[in-house]
Amino acid sequence: MSLIFNISRDDFLAGLSSLQNIAGKKVNIAILSNILIESKTDSLLMTATDLEIGIRNSLPAEILSPGSITLPAKKLFEIVRESGAKHIHIEIMENNWAKISADSTDYKLAGMPGEEYPAFPEYNENNLISLKSDLVKELIDKTIFSVAQEGESQFNLTGVLVEKDILDGKNILRMVSSDGHRLSLCETTMENNLSGLKMEKIILIPRKGMQEIRKLTELSPEIKISFEEKQAVIKTEHAIIIVRLINGDFPDYKNIINIIKKEKCIELNRLQFINSMKKMNLFTEDRFNAVQFQLTPNKLVLSSQSMDIGSAKDEINISYTDSPLKLGFNVKYFIETMQVMSSDTIKAYINSEESPCLIQGDDDPGFVSIIMPMKI
Repeated sequence: MSLIFNISRDDFLAGLSSLQNIAGKKVNIAILSNILIESKTDSLLMTATDLEIGIRNSLPAEILSPGSITLPAKKLFEIVRESGAKHIHIEIMENNWAKISADSTDYKLAGMPGEEYPAFPEYNENNLISLKSDLVKELIDKTIFSVAQEGESQFNLTGVLVEKDILDGKNILRMVSSDGHRLSLCETTMENNLSGLKMEKIILIPRKGMQEIRKLTELSPEIKISFEEKQAVIKTEHAIIIVRLINGDFPDYKNIINIIKKEKCIELNRLQFINSMKKMNLFTEDRFNAVQFQLTPNKLVLSSQSMDIGSAKDEINISYTDSPLKLGFNVKYFIETMQVMSSDTIKAYINSEESPCLIQGDDDPGFVSIIMPMKI
């Protein structure tokens, strides 16, 4: 029998949208540009994979005839998106052609057999533990921005390190990222006992996988998570993501943090600082985004210049009582760090003109950012 079903256009669109970043990309294996659609009793299972990340979600549907098919992810999404119909009817015909009906419009879309689609990774349901989505989302937001771009740095810096810990009797979940020029760490207390979360080796989740996990945290107040030998498993009631872990080590971030002595402290208004840095960034060279910081008691002067365009200078009142310093930083790193923080007042510790800057805020507990200086 061939697959035939009716489905709500809005449900179908939401399900297809969640798979677009995984399927539909330029790949060497043609079928990976498709999504797998399979029937269950009163629902559809839709699967996408790029062999590094697999996503499967379940959508309510009226199944008129059971079966499976793979259809081009991008084109199917576009068809459903442009449709004004409340319901979509799909019928699989000979030679894997799909007839798609939406009100008065009919489409024919070439598919491929469902049996040829790669098998979805297996996992152990018993290893999953529940975590609050908003806490996981905050950890991701405060670390993912400083993950190294692929090809720019060491392969093991292209992901986020995940750790668990027990501090003062509290269960701590921690995420750390670095691109070699900056480091971000965020940790939070989990109400759940994390002893059931098996983490027998270094857990490094690639950036793309973290982005998909972040999306899942938006859809449910709780997620279930586990780490197996080569993969991370994240599940909600209607969706599951399986991400292949990065195999490698991670820099000794604890030593990097511990060597920074909190001697010279600058206190400044976060929003005022962001606005000033954005102005300076208008006149930086695109590659390095270099801005000069001149520190004197209770004053910070920011300046930037471009050989081709011009220059900019801004002065900010701060709380600082130590000796003058002149430093250079990539202003983009400061902007991205400040944008994920909540504190009105930021504390920045800079001990010398060669030392890194450590950033914290009272209303961002568990968060630390370190930015290396640069020569100007």
